[in-house]
Amino acid sequence: MDAPTRIAIDGAQAPVYRVPSAPSTLDLATALLADTAIPTPHMTTVIADHQSAGRGRLGRTWAAPRGQALLASTIVSVPASLPTEALGWLVHACALSVRDALRKRLAPLNHEVFLKWPNDVLVDKRRKICGILAQLSPASSPFTTTAILGYGINIAQSDTDLPTPQATSLLAEGDALAGTDPVGVTHTLLTDILVGLKARIRSLVAHGSAAASGLMDEAMAAQAFIGGRIAVAEPTDPTGTPALEGTALSLSSTGALLLRSDDGRTHEIHAGDVLATTTPVRTAHNTKEKRANN
Repeated sequence: MDAPTRIAIDGAQAPVYRVPSAPSTLDLATALLADTAIPTPHMTTVIADHQSAGRGRLGRTWAAPRGQALLASTIVSVPASLPTEALGWLVHACALSVRDALRKRLAPLNHEVFLKWPNDVLVDKRRKICGILAQLSPASSPFTTTAILGYGINIAQSDTDLPTPQATSLLAEGDALAGTDPVGVTHTLLTDILVGLKARIRSLVAHGSAAASGLMDEAMAAQAFIGGRIAVAEPTDPTGTPALEGTALSLSSTGALLLRSDDGRTHEIHAGDVLATTTPVRTAHNTKEKRANN
């Protein structure tokens, strides 16, 4: 793994470290946390030009050509007194910050940006431009809880560089500057993301819950499929076969997805893939049943 170099990013008060290449920025952030010689305060961020083993959810890979994506992980330290159910909202805080940063660039091009539970950012509700992964890490103090938020945003990939037809990038959506100055665009995005993320985490900590801080309402309003009919695949199913179908009602106090199935039951789903399908399905295993609201 290349040695990290600290770089200057406008608006970033905590350190930002860059490496030309790393297995993944999550691995790099974990290594930096373990290295007492390198300062890693709250909001420390690492970026890489290339990842050789980028990770997505459920052990999937995240691939991007060198220098054509924002590949980053941010170390977040919150008080240990923050309720456990609030920790699940850190990934939503990150997703909203990414959404806002992308919307600045895509709204003038007549595109909308939405969130897709649990960890994707979509353009026009259809095309994935960013994935987010969160993991807890050992804290340096008994008074704090530490998490790493990893995010990969497609910047300068052309249509032929994108891994699937459902993927997109800023360039593919018409952002010409993303193709001519991907480094500048990456740094501008990172500035906006870090500013938004820091403010949302500060509010979450101050209020003690996503509901009281407004984060829950903000995340609900940004979801692409709340109120609509969806199917959810089990998180361990590599085929993506629908396992549960119904109406996406809302998010729970922990950030889980609440779905009402056709038999009137409400399920609290903590992991899974939301699918745009109406195929009849079987009951999912990774749900917690709740009493229906009506």
